[in-house]
Amino acid sequence: MASIISCTVPRKFQQGKPFVYKTIIDIKGNVPDKPQLLERLQNQLDDSLKIRVISYAGVRREILKPPVFDTANIDRSRVFMTALLHSLGYFYPEIRDTFHIDTVYKQYRTHIKFTVTPGKVLRLDSIGYAFRDPELQRLALRQQDKSGLKKTEPYTLQKVSDEMDRLLTVFKNNGYYKLNKEDIYAEVDTVVAALIDPTLDPFEQIKLLDSLRKKRENPTINVVFKQHPVKDSSRLKKYYIGSVTVFPDASYQEEFDPKLHDTATLKGYTFIYNSRRFKLPFLANNVYLRPGSLYIQRRYFRTINNFTSLGAWSNVEVEMVERFDSSRPTLDAKLRLYPAPKQNLNVSLEASRNVSDILTTGQLFGVGLNGRLLNRNAYHEAIQTVTSARFGIELGSQFIQTLQASLAHTISFPRFITPFKIKTDSLINPRTLLNLNTAYTDRLLLFKSRSFNASWGYEWVKGRRREDQDLVGQRWRKTWQWIPLNYEYTDVLKTDSLRHLENKISSYRYAFNNGLIMSQVLSMSTGVEKNNKLSVLRARIESSGALVGFIKRLEEGSLARFVKLDGEFKHYINHPHASWAFRAFAGYGLVYGKTKDSFGNIVNENNLPFFKAFTAGGPYSMRAWPIRRLGPGSSSLYPDTSGIDRFGKMQLEFNTEYRFNITTIAGIKVNSALFVDMGNIWSTEFYPGTNTKVPEASFKLSRLYKDLAIGAGSSLRFDFDFFLIRLDWAYKIKDPLYANLSDGWLHDIRILNGQFQLGIGHPF
Repeated sequence: MASIISCTVPRKFQQGKPFVYKTIIDIKGNVPDKPQLLERLQNQLDDSLKIRVISYAGVRREILKPPVFDTANIDRSRVFMTALLHSLGYFYPEIRDTFHIDTVYKQYRTHIKFTVTPGKVLRLDSIGYAFRDPELQRLALRQQDKSGLKKTEPYTLQKVSDEMDRLLTVFKNNGYYKLNKEDIYAEVDTVVAALIDPTLDPFEQIKLLDSLRKKRENPTINVVFKQHPVKDSSRLKKYYIGSVTVFPDASYQEEFDPKLHDTATLKGYTFIYNSRRFKLPFLANNVYLRPGSLYIQRRYFRTINNFTSLGAWSNVEVEMVERFDSSRPTLDAKLRLYPAPKQNLNVSLEASRNVSDILTTGQLFGVGLNGRLLNRNAYHEAIQTVTSARFGIELGSQFIQTLQASLAHTISFPRFITPFKIKTDSLINPRTLLNLNTAYTDRLLLFKSRSFNASWGYEWVKGRRREDQDLVGQRWRKTWQWIPLNYEYTDVLKTDSLRHLENKISSYRYAFNNGLIMSQVLSMSTGVEKNNKLSVLRARIESSGALVGFIKRLEEGSLARFVKLDGEFKHYINHPHASWAFRAFAGYGLVYGKTKDSFGNIVNENNLPFFKAFTAGGPYSMRAWPIRRLGPGSSSLYPDTSGIDRFGKMQLEFNTEYRFNITTIAGIKVNSALFVDMGNIWSTEFYPGTNTKVPEASFKLSRLYKDLAIGAGSSLRFDFDFFLIRLDWAYKIKDPLYANLSDGWLHDIRILNGQFQLGIGHPF
């Protein structure tokens, strides 16, 4: 049974009259997506049967101004809910209602209950097309396989409406500019309608009655899409593009007058402008409405989307004007582009708690000054450049414990720049990216590092364009990024304190060295949203040293050679006042390079560089452990109180959260969550002063149960809409450090022995 209940203490009700105190909707039977159906039925209730509940800190709840009860509102709600069930394909829904009135302290509280039995869902039997116009019929049949209506699937009015939208898109992509939804309709069969025909033969009626009995057991329906009689003959004519006029620097304050502004013609397009801020060939290359060609709606939307995604214009408008002075129907296009401000400067001051410092043994407080300059139209071709600078310090036991400074410059070209021509017509928003970045870090008493990074890559979206989609179901649209040239160099100046740590921790000898990475990176992200569910998938692979590793000087020097793969999957199930969130992450680094140790000997590299390694713990990972304090594996090489950071070349992690609302205080949403984190990192470790590996630190499938760490806890969250502050408290339910003691379960669990985490935003 599923139900929605509204209750608690009433306030400001009308004395002496019964009022709505509680409304319950109870759905009977095995119904798919019952919570979602329950929510939709709740929305069909008449407003007078809905109550407004105000919660105070989740303890005291009040019903504000409950409506006066009227039985007419029950009948109206039942009609609305029945209509909804019919639209969802339920053949014979049954809705029963009951109510009773309780008297409590001179209050006449009305309890209302709807018992809903949806019955069996109506399923599609056959889908057909019968258009009067032969060309429309041919187009419909040619793309019939792309229909979202499939035999045996549930019938809903929304699916039928989506199919009509898809057909109109097909027609408009073939020149039928004026066709709209009023010109086509869906005809469905019904045995019941035939039974009431007075001219029906008695024997035929017996057959139909038998057919009706079978339909009650397994109800099916046939759908045929047809065309209304034509009242306006121009609706069935194909239109062609006439003149195309582009206004690249349009203004809302004035109308363009060709006599007062400059005019130019290029590639068949006419440009009317009053400044030289945009190059005309660049503009012409982004217009897809070709003079003299057949009108195709896809090209209309692509032109709008192209200029919108470039970012140099705040608004894009395309006006299609019919012209009848031609031998064929013609559309003249006027493209008005309203420029956005060319540059934008943003300066911000930030304060943060450190979650990324490499050798932090305590919690640091950081202060940073950030500057960002955006140019939306560099080189007069909507090329975007971003120059950003940052200066920050972190305060610790030594007052200024870390000093950081960085300068970065990014250029985003709105096209592919390659030695040879690549066809990008099927791609969405193709870009070429050039990144330059330099940074300096001074970690007091430990090290100073200088780094430089340069990369050249490409970004694009692959998938059916929004204007092409059939709106039936959601398709996974993929965003790709390929960086064929990525150069990173880090120069580390060590102090005696860091060298002392290296003598105690063998992996540190290789982690904090000069690092050179010459890699290629390929990443992909995609997602799909359907009803109340959202899924997001991300994958990335990076290969360093594969192409230049054969150079001995680099191979035995600071060049890191590895292949690193990682992937992440997130899934969300959203309800009105709560949601489920799931996350799975896996990463692995195959290290195969060579380097020189402190004695000049050539040795194999075993782990990823520290700035590429996997870590666990902190407010965005395994929250029962401090940042970089979990693992590797179930080894006891690092005591729990050592304060030494751990790095891995492999990571597995699974996270689950149940998020729910509590109350609203002064306009701030106060929410909470219950969560479970499970995972660990693994690496190649050696016992101090030896070449003997620590077996518990390396991944082995037979040890997975022992190596997995499990943490659980609760969270208090303050949602300010534009950002969220998160306070997490977690316990180590299973600690692999104590795997030899009851497999690490519930070791030293005490009320105050948890881990506090402060985070900004959701953890995933």
